Amino acid sequence: MAAPAPAPALPSTTFKYPPNIVELRKYADSISKKVNDLESMPESTLGQISAHALSIANAVESACAARSLQVLEPLTAVAADEIGRLLSSCCAYLVHLETKPRKREMLGILVSRTFSRSRSPSPSPAQTTTSLDDYLTSLKAVKALLRIENGQSQLVYSGTMAPAAVQNPAFLQNEISTSTVIDQVFKTALLTMANMTDGLPFPFKAVPQTVLQLHQHVEDYRAIDNSVATVIRKVDDFVEILAKPDRQNVAPGEDIARAVERFFRAVQSILLRLEILRATARIKKLVAPTAIQTVVAGAEAELQDARRLLDMALQVDTNRTARQILHAQGPAKSNANFSSELPASPKILHGREEELSRLVAFVVDRSRPIRVAIMGAGGLGKTTLATAVVQHVDVAMTFVNRRFLVTAEAAAGADDLLTGMLTTFGLSPSSDPLASLLQHFRSHERTLLVIDNLETIWNSANAQQRRMTEAVLSKLANVTALTLIITCRGTDLPPDVEWANRDAVVLSTLSPDAALATFTDIAGDVTTPDQPVRDALLKEVDYMPLAVTLLARLVARGKQLRDLDRRWNSVHTGMLRTQPNGRLDNVDASVQLSIAYLPSDDPTPLQLLALCAPLPDGMRLPVRNELERLCGFRDLDGALEVIQGLALVYVTDDETVRMLSPIRLYVLEKHRPRDDHRASLLQIYYEIAKQAPRRIDSQFPAARDKILPELSNLDALLLLEIQNFDEPPSPDLIDAVNTISQFSILNVPNERMLAALIPRIEHLPEYLARSLWILADIHRGRDAYDLSLEAVTRARSLYQSLRQPLNAADCDRRMGNVHRVKGNYAEEIASLSAARETFYELDRQLSVANCDTSLALVFYEQGNYDDAFALLTSVREVFLQLDRPAAAAYCQERLGDIYRIRDDFQAAETQLEYALQTYTSLGSMADIASCSCKLGAVYRSQQRFDAALECLQVAYDIGQKQGDTLRIADALLVRSFVQQDQGQFAQARQLLLEAQRLYESIEFTRGLEWCATGLAELDRDEQA
Repeated sequence: MAAPAPAPALPSTTFKYPPNIVELRKYADSISKKVNDLESMPESTLGQISAHALSIANAVESACAARSLQVLEPLTAVAADEIGRLLSSCCAYLVHLETKPRKREMLGILVSRTFSRSRSPSPSPAQTTTSLDDYLTSLKAVKALLRIENGQSQLVYSGTMAPAAVQNPAFLQNEISTSTVIDQVFKTALLTMANMTDGLPFPFKAVPQTVLQLHQHVEDYRAIDNSVATVIRKVDDFVEILAKPDRQNVAPGEDIARAVERFFRAVQSILLRLEILRATARIKKLVAPTAIQTVVAGAEAELQDARRLLDMALQVDTNRTARQILHAQGPAKSNANFSSELPASPKILHGREEELSRLVAFVVDRSRPIRVAIMGAGGLGKTTLATAVVQHVDVAMTFVNRRFLVTAEAAAGADDLLTGMLTTFGLSPSSDPLASLLQHFRSHERTLLVIDNLETIWNSANAQQRRMTEAVLSKLANVTALTLIITCRGTDLPPDVEWANRDAVVLSTLSPDAALATFTDIAGDVTTPDQPVRDALLKEVDYMPLAVTLLARLVARGKQLRDLDRRWNSVHTGMLRTQPNGRLDNVDASVQLSIAYLPSDDPTPLQLLALCAPLPDGMRLPVRNELERLCGFRDLDGALEVIQGLALVYVTDDETVRMLSPIRLYVLEKHRPRDDHRASLLQIYYEIAKQAPRRIDSQFPAARDKILPELSNLDALLLLEIQNFDEPPSPDLIDAVNTISQFSILNVPNERMLAALIPRIEHLPEYLARSLWILADIHRGRDAYDLSLEAVTRARSLYQSLRQPLNAADCDRRMGNVHRVKGNYAEEIASLSAARETFYELDRQLSVANCDTSLALVFYEQGNYDDAFALLTSVREVFLQLDRPAAAAYCQERLGDIYRIRDDFQAAETQLEYALQTYTSLGSMADIASCSCKLGAVYRSQQRFDAALECLQVAYDIGQKQGDTLRIADALLVRSFVQQDQGQFAQARQLLLEAQRLYESIEFTRGLEWCATGLAELDRDEQA
């Protein structure tokens, strides 16, 4: 087949192209050059690859020049980045074809010895995973996506994938109606959306058809990776929310139009990325296995941003929303229903037994007048508890038919409540209802009165109304024969009343056991696989009674827990509703009702609340003091008193301001902080991030303990900043993410922030290289060796292009370490030798020592213990001279391994115990776990079984905390040997099988071999 001719010459030689396009051209030219260098190879495909690459670069450049695009539009930028990755991968493959292994003079003896003793080397990835035909097919498919006409990419020229046919409404309606890939409900939603957006300009009114395009190939996308389904569901959520029956048509310039435009760009970007993935599926799957995760992460961030704009557009004024909610709770003043009939006793009241018992004891106390307040945040079950008190058998026996519960929820004010109470007690209308009520109460021996939802009239913005409510309560409290209970949102008690339970007045959330019992009573038992999902969701809602109840009701109605878990990650509290506005049927409505009581003339309380919301572990006192200085708040303590008084926050013993999860997530979504306040909060946390330790030394424990209390806040705040704001990540943000991610390697490896950051810094090669370098170490710490190898390979390539040989060599060293774990000793030696040569030339003594340590481990793995021992001993001295105690202890730990293998258990014990002491003094938890496991094996060999099990438990617990699968499996393996030695064969087999499962999950071949050997020995012992 003849190679296609390159496109015509470009129209301009002076036009300054965007950086993405410059990179793309660089890769295309590099492919062409490398193809020329490989001319001696009998491969006609090479010429076609070169021609297609040049054609793509020319067409993209020509379209940019024709429109004078010096800054790429979002869709075009996505296309350039994705195609650039394809050309870069192709370039790397051609380099592999043309290069031969370089001869290394240094360490020549060690290298040849290692190769001679190694297992059969695994072929390099490029030899087994891709071919020239794969690249040719992918380039053709990508070229078709660019829609090249007259030498120009129409995709780049128009900046959209939207089909022009959408401008014909009848055609679009027919296409949606006759589609076979979506159900009738979603067809209706898409048609509604099409009608709503018809007034928008092209291409934004094309959003329904673009969504339909996405669905038409959904099965192909899922075949690449099923995680794409989560993105599709988020797209559908947006459509269904926008297309609700009460929505109006969208007009240009409106806030909702901006949300639709952002959504359109997001869906286009997703569609383009998925189409490129589909076109390059084989290459992406094998050369870049994280490509699909990158697409999904980027897509979710873009959709979340569009959803944020939609929520803001649909959000109405806070006070008006509150009035609508209040109106939905009950009738207007003239129709208020103050019945004397008591509500039914609650059937479910788990976790409130202690509060109920204490309140009942107060209420039936005949020795003094009793006034009791039940306070707390919305959704904690104040009304339910008050009803349980009224209906309790002891209370019923004490008050008989003199028990009454009235709600202030429907009352327009104190006068309205008192007038309604006349009806409750069967009294005639009066010009002075309070006087009539007081006379009525005094005329009876005992009366129990519950006033529910007092906040409606007491937390009024009208100061006169608040004073009237307090006066009514004071006069009621003076009636000796009256026992009074109030329920009220907040923590501040109404004044001038002697409350019997003043010291224990505020309700808390449920215990985990009580929340589980509540859920089970409503939804029933769930299947064993769904139990972890259920438990995680209950924890996510902070065991708030209302949230637990609504979650259980959704399950009882047939909703699947896994779908609810997915929705929680997308819409949070928005899913916890069974009715639109009822405070007892809608968590959002309940929270908004509390927020509505904030003062309208002072924005500071809401601003403080918005600043607390991004911090899941709460705002500590030093942060609060610094915020007060940076933001210029005049009375932050006063604002705190307001939001604390409404139970929107609570303050812990160490003066940390915290929020219940449903309240925090609602505020986070609906009430964003001001830009300058957000910048101040970020500035504070950027400084905190700088304090994170980067290596294990004598200062590590103190530095770690200082950063740990803010670690969850840093993770949440930085992730929010990456995902939810349009501006490119700042250097401060990138540095903070990299620093905290690097610290996580020493604590609990966490790649979440880097996974979100990396797609947004592809245009910043130096920052990108460092982020990939850290990500590789995190993946290695989590036993994801293929992902680690991919990340560090990309980092090395970037450092090489930046002419930073030291960093590139460090990547080589890391690649070698990953190859060793995978059993690829030949590749490891090649990488380590290359790195060591560079380090030696640059006189980097510490880095040379690190390479020698890795080489010693190769000898150890291959059974060459003499060379391993000699190299570890010499390297340990170097580390001690360089004041690297953790590295020196690691050498000592591995020397202990060699003594153990040689059955010199006393020497092994000495080495390992000394190493463990060093790790403990440095606070290096992962090293403590590793060394404890090996020490347990030594104690087992010495038949000191109790000591062995104690050490293994330490290793297992640390592995569980850090999510270290390899460490957990190692501890289980050695524990199984201990059990076997003690004749406990059933327990030993169970532990071995679990260790085998864990090794298999991380593809750790040697671990599987150990388990197979252990199981065979166990079979023999059992038969004997």
